[in-house]
Amino acid sequence: MDLGGVTVRLMWLGQGHTKGDELIFVEPDGTLISGDIVQNKVVPGIFRDGGTPSSWLGVLDKLTKLNVNHVLPDHSAVGDGSLIAAERAFIEDLRTRARALKGQGVSAQEAGVQLSAEFKMKYADWPNMNVGGFVQRIYDER
Repeated sequence: MDLGGVTVRLMWLGQGHTKGDELIFVEPDGTLISGDIVQNKVVPGIFRDGGTPSSWLGVLDKLTKLNVNHVLPDHSAVGDGSLIAAERAFIEDLRTRARALKGQGVSAQEAGVQLSAEFKMKYADWPNMNVGGFVQRIYDER
């Protein structure tokens, strides 16, 4: 979309928070309006029958190929392009730990409680660390 010398891309890169997550990228200044896909220190959440942890990671992988300088999330503070890598690292970290617990026979509910406590320490500067819902999605995926 050309807005009089400013090019804006409206993008759907896959499912994450929902099946229809749309992103807006303002090319001249590298600004990504990320919706719920990229947040600043907010635990991701999949809404109803939205995406999966893997599909969310796929969207983030596609975003890393853009030249993002600024991220304007829906529910958290504005940040720079490093928020994309931070979101990806958090999801991958959580997925790795949840899969390990699942492999040990730990229930999804117990894993959610355990990982909420573990990640509250590991990501101490995040205001809320209730990862139970996302852990359940990780368990459901495999």
